[in-house]
Amino acid sequence: MALAPLGAQTRPYKDYLTPALHRRFTKASRYTLLLCYLIACWMGEYDSLIWLLSPIGPTGIRTLLLFIPALTIYVLRVAQWHVGPRQTQTRAETFNKYFLRKSTFLTLVFYTFSAWLYNEVYVWSRAGWSRLGYTEYGRAQERLKLNERPLYLRYLFLLLALAQTVVHLSEDYDKIAIPTMSPKTLRQDSSAPALLRSPNPRRVLVKKLTKMVVLAGITACSVTLAGTVIYFAGLRQLMWDYHYSFSRYFISLAKTSRPTGLAPFLPLVASFVTEGTLLVLLWEFVNEAFNLYIAQEPLKNDQPITNDSTDPNGTLLNGLKSKKEAVKAIAFWELALITDAFPDRRATIYREVERKKAPTFQQVTDLCLAEIKLLIDRVNLGLNPAYNPPSAAGKQEPAAPVNLVPQIAQPLNNDKAITVVPPKTNSRWELIENATADMAKLHSAPGNAQQAYGREALNKSMQKAQQGAHHAESALSLYYNKLVASPLGAPFRYSLTRTASLVVLGAPYSRISLICNAVTAITNLAVYSIREDTLGRFNEGVPAIIRVFTAAINKIDEYMENVEIHWSDYDTAKLPEAQRRKIPEVERVRTCLKDGLELVLGSFNEYLLGMGMSRVEVLEAKKAVVRAPEMVENGAGAGQ
Repeated sequence: MALAPLGAQTRPYKDYLTPALHRRFTKASRYTLLLCYLIACWMGEYDSLIWLLSPIGPTGIRTLLLFIPALTIYVLRVAQWHVGPRQTQTRAETFNKYFLRKSTFLTLVFYTFSAWLYNEVYVWSRAGWSRLGYTEYGRAQERLKLNERPLYLRYLFLLLALAQTVVHLSEDYDKIAIPTMSPKTLRQDSSAPALLRSPNPRRVLVKKLTKMVVLAGITACSVTLAGTVIYFAGLRQLMWDYHYSFSRYFISLAKTSRPTGLAPFLPLVASFVTEGTLLVLLWEFVNEAFNLYIAQEPLKNDQPITNDSTDPNGTLLNGLKSKKEAVKAIAFWELALITDAFPDRRATIYREVERKKAPTFQQVTDLCLAEIKLLIDRVNLGLNPAYNPPSAAGKQEPAAPVNLVPQIAQPLNNDKAITVVPPKTNSRWELIENATADMAKLHSAPGNAQQAYGREALNKSMQKAQQGAHHAESALSLYYNKLVASPLGAPFRYSLTRTASLVVLGAPYSRISLICNAVTAITNLAVYSIREDTLGRFNEGVPAIIRVFTAAINKIDEYMENVEIHWSDYDTAKLPEAQRRKIPEVERVRTCLKDGLELVLGSFNEYLLGMGMSRVEVLEAKKAVVRAPEMVENGAGAGQ
């Protein structure tokens, strides 16, 4: 690949990422439209099979109308998707943090609109014998009567939307799992890069279809049972009154009326269970298709998406510096793919040395190391909450200056007595303390014979008050501990898995893909620089890479050894002692760092001392590579 011409305009990374996402959305929509067509055929009348299956006619119209509820969920996912799972210490904290957010309300609104429109399409598709019209004809001498059956059906569909919203938010459907790449170990052939592709989304959708149908059926049946109980337990009359009062403005109805009835009831329930299952299946299919297609590699025609840019590496750097974490995560993924499986493009990173701010390889190295240094800062904060992270310049952040209030009055006269207003009390025990102090002042005049007795009584009252406060606090703590220990207290329990993941992987969403892909990219650049860096400048940053990798591994090990297991973490307490501090996500990051350090040490082992590293630093780095203990012995001998 030729170098980018000097002075070429660097286009933003989103100019290439957005079209790639649009292409994936189009592919996902095709299969969704096919599912809508099958549902539309199911809703139709079976008088003529040819007319039923023809996309021209009522079936085609229903298909397009049913695609709107699916498209609504697609729009919701596009607006709210994020990379990585949510990170909180407890489930209760997750609820408090996300329940009152704008996105929660929007999720409910979008699902409600989707369910309402689906229901209207179904009602429109039913014939007169299904008795789902807005009104019913009574006797010849009676006025039109409101039909309760469609009201009940709409109520169940809206309740289904509420249930799906709860599932969507609790399971965090908005997360996208970006794959994490790992450096090849020394036991693998690093000279033969192979592009590992994600599984085919179409095959995965077909494979998961049965599971989605079962989940949809369970959800629809549960909503039917719970909704029917709530409806007849007291909500029926309230809904009917509002429905009747509203309808009287448009239809000539009697002044008062009672619900007309749901008979035949079982066919109506069966219709909802069937159509509710299909609607939940459509929702699950949309969410799964979106997840699979968005998580595809950032490639176009089996090449990195930035290859179409006049300045590919400049565009990629814009993505690596993006303020949007989702865009940044995909850019790091593309960088890891480039350094692993595209040697021509990787070679351009070494050769572009005349870029404005710094050579391309230097900017890439700094951005990757910054992600690992951020991990080190988080772990330092986990070890010591008073830790002050260094600034970008490498210095400790100074304390914020105190802004003094300018003098607005004359200075105090020391010759006059100063009366100080007592501070405002904040609690009941402070009121008791102040009251007893006033009593002491009142009865403590000089020469009072009963002064000693008064003070003794006041001291006893103060001791009793303090004991009462301690008893109240201990009783409250006891009740709280009992609540946490009960099954109802599960949302309030702390977990070592949550705490360690929060510290090591970051918040509010896990940065594991960013960390591992950054480690993989910088490791590949270091290893391949021996053969491909014709200018020989990348090796200047190898000591810094080794130091940062070593510090990150040591900090993670130190934190996992010293982190306390909360008394409410019963799940961790049930595990064997050797398995309690093995957190899968943390272990993955730790392994990724060790694999990268092992590769870099193995490639530059004989040159490290001449590159400015001391023997102590080299030995410390090799000790961090637990997987290859023989390297420590060889390194120690070479250092001497």
